Amino acid sequence: MKIEKKLSDIRKLMKNYEIDCYLIPHTDEFLNEFLPPYSRRLEWISGFSGSAGDIVVTKKNAYLFVDGRYTLQAADEVNKNYYIIHNYKDTSMPDLLKKILTKNSVVGFDGNIETLKNINNYKKILKNKVTFISINKNLIDILWKNKPKKERSRPFIQPAIFSGESNSSKINKIINYIKKYKATSYFISSCDSICWIFNLRASDLEYSPLLLSKAIINNNGNCIIFTDAINLKNKNVKNGIKIQFLPLNKLNEYIELSSNSKQIYICDPNQISFNTKKLIRNNNNKIIYKDNYIEYLKSIKNTHEINGMKNAHIRDGATLTKFIYWIKNNISKKNISELDAIKYLDNLRSKNKNFFSLSFPTIAGTGPNGAIVHYHATNKTNRTINNKDLFLVDSGAQYFDGTTDVTRTITFENPSKEQKKMYTLVLKGHIAVAISKFRKSEKGKLLDKRARKFLIRNKSNFDHGTGHGVGSFLNVHEGPQSISPRSKVNFKKGMIVSNEPGFYKKDKYGIRIENLILTKNLKDQLCFETLTMAPLEPNLISWNMLNSEEKNWINKYHKKVFKNLSPYLEKKEILWLNSEIKSLK
Repeated sequence: MKIEKKLSDIRKLMKNYEIDCYLIPHTDEFLNEFLPPYSRRLEWISGFSGSAGDIVVTKKNAYLFVDGRYTLQAADEVNKNYYIIHNYKDTSMPDLLKKILTKNSVVGFDGNIETLKNINNYKKILKNKVTFISINKNLIDILWKNKPKKERSRPFIQPAIFSGESNSSKINKIINYIKKYKATSYFISSCDSICWIFNLRASDLEYSPLLLSKAIINNNGNCIIFTDAINLKNKNVKNGIKIQFLPLNKLNEYIELSSNSKQIYICDPNQISFNTKKLIRNNNNKIIYKDNYIEYLKSIKNTHEINGMKNAHIRDGATLTKFIYWIKNNISKKNISELDAIKYLDNLRSKNKNFFSLSFPTIAGTGPNGAIVHYHATNKTNRTINNKDLFLVDSGAQYFDGTTDVTRTITFENPSKEQKKMYTLVLKGHIAVAISKFRKSEKGKLLDKRARKFLIRNKSNFDHGTGHGVGSFLNVHEGPQSISPRSKVNFKKGMIVSNEPGFYKKDKYGIRIENLILTKNLKDQLCFETLTMAPLEPNLISWNMLNSEEKNWINKYHKKVFKNLSPYLEKKEILWLNSEIKSLK
């Protein structure tokens, strides 16, 4: 079905439901970033395949909202005859609604996938001049006739050697948290929080080892996980803790039956759907709104998780180094396309010890495609890699002992002075974050400024955050920690974030350098240890632009890379790597 027909059909449904506007977020009933095929509604209605976005459909127009990572991709994938594309930074959805809707307009949405916070925010900005109604049936689902079926996976327990803490220990922390606020229950709608606290993993999603589920932990130790997974058995853990599994469609019934005892639920307004909140409140229950405490707990990695992440990054770094060696030594001998490179790298990774899956679709963009921050190579966009172009590769994997995410920018021939200059400015920002010492109350805003300052002096910048949190064999993007102008949570020892400044010249090239870094104590301050092990691109560095501290960091980093990766490399690869990093001394 063509986009024009899809929009026409959804407008007919809007007329039937007597609504003037319909909201379509990129999410599902579990509020995930990466979605199973049956939940990719935004992509179905627009053609946009990115991992973040929102659509507003009115009687006459359709609007797609994306962030800075996806502005170029959206412009490439979406037919601008039917969609007006906005960057969140320039125009917010509530502001648009305020501008295009008249008094007494009716906005429809699926209350199972829109968060309570989003809807409340819209209402607040629009000052109740517009009516919002939750429609029982998602309008996209009514139209999507060949919608993929939901798959059912077999969950498994993450062993203690990797988790480092028993599920009973974690659950007891939540029970104490419930009692602290004199509540009866903790409602969890975040799949990665559920997997972390119960030490469960599954393959319900392609790039995240998550079990699609919701859960309730009660203050008496009774825990209920609502999921459609198979082969799950109820069990008593220890210390009076019981874990019960129920079908997902039993959640509403459970809440309704518990209303007789007037439960008090702790819920995160950012992670509870509008309909779930309504269900709880309609059944004589109360809600205490708190940010997701489990998200905070899992952001601070324990010793087992840190050791696992370090080991995973060494194996993963060796794979990326082998790939760089291969492509540099073959680019002039054979035609290698972006898809060829992706296939080769993904195949190498899949052979690693403890490999589970990729952590996201491998990004491999040559020349102008490298300027698209989250570029996705397809048969339509696939380019042969030109040895005169810069080649950006952003990739990672899920291992049973850790999650990786690394970006390298590669050159094959002598790059231009401009390319070397811009790469070095990005590298200087990367190093500024890596060597930072900062107060324990730092939320990431200062670090973000350090990453950008050299580019800004050059009247350049990048339109994405400098760093996101990373899970331990969980989501490659996790909160609450981040390095960005909007960071809200204090850094703590044990938190892991990415360090990925970049520069993107539209239709020309892209540059990004990404390592994962671990937060550590340094007396009364905090600092970082770099986890990612892979060589930088020596042929893109303007050595005379670096100070002595930056030069020392590069050489120490490469010395560590060489030491850690050599046992995994063949002799020819070791000789090549040594010659690459020697040129920086």
